[in-house]
Amino acid sequence: MAENQSIDPAGAEGKSGISSAVGTAVHNLRVHASITLRELGRKSGVSPAMISRIENGQVSPSLSTLESLATALDVPVISLFQHTVQKSDIAFARAGEGLQARRIAPGHTHDYRILGSFANNALRFSVARVTLSRADDGTHPVYHNTGYVLITILEGQCVYGCGDHVYDMGPGDSLTFDAQLRHGVRSILTDTVTFLTVSARPA
Repeated sequence: MAENQSIDPAGAEGKSGISSAVGTAVHNLRVHASITLRELGRKSGVSPAMISRIENGQVSPSLSTLESLATALDVPVISLFQHTVQKSDIAFARAGEGLQARRIAPGHTHDYRILGSFANNALRFSVARVTLSRADDGTHPVYHNTGYVLITILEGQCVYGCGDHVYDMGPGDSLTFDAQLRHGVRSILTDTVTFLTVSARPA
């Protein structure tokens, strides 16, 4: 049984910030899954008494114990730390708003709006609304990067190239792919095409 933990001496009730937050997450996930302490103990190999102490923030559980509980609850271990987040970023853009930006490439320029952009030590995440014109066919840039990309057509139609494949895309169509493939708009079939692009890549 994975029960290598230490007593948390912090606070009159024996609670520290992280221990309490982890305990709250375990309790909430267990209740949401309609699992009793005894059932969770049986599935995880951690005694019900120890789980109770963890839920009450009275002990600092070891990583192996957290892994056992997470597996039994069918959630990733990171879910047990959801209440420890002290800071988070949110971006809200109303229709037609966003940060105005310009993409300049050899022989091509177009404006677009950044709807959200975040980065940490491991990941860069961005969302943009892009409008291209058929008058610029033949000059649209081709991209090649790391990470993953989602393209969803909002208005108009275009032919989008991804690796050795091309896709005729219209409103509501989506394309998700590995950004290491060469990709970009090959041609526009209406006067303009507007699409939402979401990308996530290593920082």
